[in-house]
Amino acid sequence: MIPQHLTNWFIKQFAAVCAALVAPFVLAQSTSAVQQPVLIGFDGAFTQPSSTSAASITLGAQIAIDEINARGGVLNGRPLKLVTEDNHGISARARDNFKSLAVMPDLVAIYGGKFSPTIMETMPLANELKVVSVSLWGSANPITDDPLKNPYVYRLSLKDSWAIPAMMRQALDAHSATRLCALFPNTAWGRSGANALDLNLAQTAQQLVHSKWYQWGQTDFAADLQNCIDAGGQAVIMVANEGEGAAIINSMATLPDKERLPIVSHWGVTGGLLHQLIKPSAGLVDVDIIQTFSFVDNPRPTAQALAREVMQRTGVLNVALISSPVGVAQAYDMTHLLALGVEQAGSTDRAAVQAALQTLPPFAGAIRDYDRPFTDTNHDGLTAKQVLFVHIEPDGALLPVPENGPSK
Repeated sequence: MIPQHLTNWFIKQFAAVCAALVAPFVLAQSTSAVQQPVLIGFDGAFTQPSSTSAASITLGAQIAIDEINARGGVLNGRPLKLVTEDNHGISARARDNFKSLAVMPDLVAIYGGKFSPTIMETMPLANELKVVSVSLWGSANPITDDPLKNPYVYRLSLKDSWAIPAMMRQALDAHSATRLCALFPNTAWGRSGANALDLNLAQTAQQLVHSKWYQWGQTDFAADLQNCIDAGGQAVIMVANEGEGAAIINSMATLPDKERLPIVSHWGVTGGLLHQLIKPSAGLVDVDIIQTFSFVDNPRPTAQALAREVMQRTGVLNVALISSPVGVAQAYDMTHLLALGVEQAGSTDRAAVQAALQTLPPFAGAIRDYDRPFTDTNHDGLTAKQVLFVHIEPDGALLPVPENGPSK
C-alpha cells in the first residue's frame, strides 16, 4: 500500500502537470478571442498602368491602422487589419471582389478607390449585404445622392455637385473664361460631371460653347481642341484620369502659343504619374487641378504628423512630392472615423457600425475637424470648403495655386 503522504504528493503532481498542459490552450483561446482582428476591406485598381491612387489609399489607411493598434486597437484590444483586392478598374470585377470581402467574418467596411463606376456597381450589394461601403476617391454624384435609399454607402471625397462648380469658378476667376469647352469620359463619372456643369452654367454666367464625350484609351484630342478653339472657347473643363488627361494636355501643347487654352482639371489625373506622361509638354499649358487636401504649408498638426510618417515610410523628402496626397489623407481620416464608429457600436455588427457612423464623436483629422461628418441624410464627410487647386511641376510636385490666381 502506498503511504497517504505519497498518494497526496502524486495527486498534486498530476494536477500540476494537467494544469501545465491545459494552460497554453486556455491562454491561446483567450488570446485568440481578444486579438482576433477587425477587418477593413479595400478594393482598388492596384494594377492599372501609371496609377498611384490605390497605393496612396492603402498607405493612408495603414498608417491610421498602425496608430490605432499602437494605442490598443478597438473593442478591448482587437487589432484592425486591412484586406485588399484588385479590381483593375473593372466594374464587374469590383462586384465580385465586394462579394468576396463581404463574406469575411468581422469585416466592418469596404473602401472603394478612384473609379466611380466600380463603386456605383457595388452600391446595391452594400445595402443587400448590409456592409458599409466608403468611396475614398470616386466623386460621381449618385454615390451619395440618396442616403435614405442607400444607407450603407458613404463617401469621404469630392462630390461633383460642388467640385464641378468650383472648377467653373476657377476658370472664370483665374483665367477670365466665360466661354467654356468641356471634355467628359463616356462613363458614370463623366455623366455626373456633365450634369453638374449644365446645372451651374446660369449661376456662373458662363456658356458651354463646345463639349465632347470621349472613350477610355483615346490618345489624340487635337481635333476636339481645335473645335473648341473654333467655337470661341476660352478654357477647357477636363474630367479625366491620368492617361487621357495627359493625352489632352499633350494635344494642347502642340497648338501654337496663342491658341493654347488653360485647362481646369478634375483630380483623376493626380491619381497617377501624370508628370511622366506630359514631360514633352511641361510648362507649355496652364493646368489647374482640383483637390481636397495638400500637405504643402498645411498648418494642421494631424496633417503635419501624417506627412512626416509618409515621408519616413516612402523616402520622399518633400511633402509636395507625396503621390496622390488626397488618397493618403482621405483614407487616413476615414479609418480613424471608422474605428470610432466600431468603438461606439461596441461590436463588429455591421448594422450597429453603420448606425454609429451617424453619431460619431469629434475627431481632428488631417483634412478637417470632424464634428458630425455623417447623418441620416448626409453621407458625405467633406464639403465644398475643402476645395483647393494645384498645378503640377515637371518632377511631379503638386503645388497649391494662389486663390483666384493662374497656375503659373
